[in-house]
Amino acid sequence: MQDEAARALALLRRPLCIAGVLAPTLTGLLIAVLRFGWTLRLWCLVPLILVLSVIAVLDLRAKIIPDLLTLPGIAYALVVAAFTDSPSLPLAVLGAAVGGGIVFLVAVVSRGSVGGGDIKLSAMLGAALGWKGVLAVLAFSQVMAALIALALLITRRATWRDHLPVGAVISLIGAVMLLGAP
Repeated sequence: MQDEAARALALLRRPLCIAGVLAPTLTGLLIAVLRFGWTLRLWCLVPLILVLSVIAVLDLRAKIIPDLLTLPGIAYALVVAAFTDSPSLPLAVLGAAVGGGIVFLVAVVSRGSVGGGDIKLSAMLGAALGWKGVLAVLAFSQVMAALIALALLITRRATWRDHLPVGAVISLIGAVMLLGAP
């Protein structure tokens, strides 16, 4: 786990990776300000949008989703749910269980094609969005990932054996859902 965190931090020091994190984070925050104004909801979204941006960059560059980001993200989303009602704490807990549980089952069935980072990322989004929101994220992200994989196969930039960083797609769709949630 320390190797994973050290590798992630080393990647995040690169200018292109910094830009890759800042661009979607600032865009998401601009959308949040326009949608929610300078409210508590906006300030609760700031850490989640930042973490999702970092996860997307790390998954695209190194195919890692560090526990250093997802585990505190789950805890943060549950704390936010405890003090706000979007979603309520019981729905956040159920969302974390549903999101993490579904992806865990996929990981077991696929014999490791899905990593533990994807499981914890889905649990984090479930805690932030509730069970209905995380189901939508997982459905849309799988469709988007399939379209991306198909495009890569057609252009011969990937083969059937390549592992694609689906966590980046889950992060992107999750951020969109967070910004669109009431």
